[in-house]
Amino acid sequence: MPSPIICLGAINVDLKFQVDDLEGFLREWGTGLRRGGEEALSREDEARLMALLARYGQPAGRGGGGMAANTAYALACLGLPVSLVGRVGADADGEFLQESLTGVDLSHVIVQGESGRAYILCDREGERTILVTPNTNDDLKEQDLPWEALAAAAYLHLTALAGDAPLAVQRTIAGRVPDSVRLSLDPGELYARRGWAALEDILDHLETLLVTETEWRLLGGEPKVHPNWAPPLVVIKRGALGARLLTPPRYLDFPVELGGGVVDTLGAGDVFAAGYLAGRLSGLHLNACIRLGNRAAAFSLRGAGRDSYPDRNFLERQVQALQQI
Repeated sequence: MPSPIICLGAINVDLKFQVDDLEGFLREWGTGLRRGGEEALSREDEARLMALLARYGQPAGRGGGGMAANTAYALACLGLPVSLVGRVGADADGEFLQESLTGVDLSHVIVQGESGRAYILCDREGERTILVTPNTNDDLKEQDLPWEALAAAAYLHLTALAGDAPLAVQRTIAGRVPDSVRLSLDPGELYARRGWAALEDILDHLETLLVTETEWRLLGGEPKVHPNWAPPLVVIKRGALGARLLTPPRYLDFPVELGGGVVDTLGAGDVFAAGYLAGRLSGLHLNACIRLGNRAAAFSLRGAGRDSYPDRNFLERQVQALQQI
């Protein structure tokens, strides 16, 4: 039976480094990458990065990552049937990535080539700067796609890949899946830097666009205005400020809920997306879906990595509470 939610995008190994002198690193890196930004790497770039990290960084662990993979895993933790479409390497990292996605249907994941890697550089204040070597992720082709499963899904959640070729595949998907499939996109900084016109063939078919404030600005959006190029629903993830919903007639702000201690912010935006999609699938009012996203993301901040993602009991309690509002 096809999963009601399918996530399609990058699946990476997250390699974490503590880089106290991030300013010095970025100055020597010299590409214009800013603190808190994201950049794709070539193989040559990766070799240079490793040489710099030997001087500036201290290894701080590894884990499963990638926006699509994180969102799929968060949905599985919430007890929802979810499938992941993408690529991992035919290598030890690929085995690790598959083992890290317990509960997610991986029958549509292609195992080939070398796994993608994301270098997560954390400075003294906890800000994260990300450099990605996409490897097999960028080899995504139309032949990889489970068209029957995509057409049968209730929700299809797309996330950024690095290269032009996989973006073209996602454009094809957006134009080909039936209208019964509700599409969402989390473009990340890699897609947002291309501007909205480069994503127009996807944006035209979306129900929801999920972005950070920086990504919305890079796309060409204004903070409180719903532009004519945007899909009906734009959800801006604002970190400690919560979230903002932009629709053609107005905007609404939703403050953070269930706030507490912050241990790790990595992946919180992906958990927000999972909470939002879980709310949509549960039939909650749109406003309640955004509140559920806020609550899920806040809950995930209380521990390190995926270990602190909210579970099925959390979803049941929150849906029941939000239905009564």
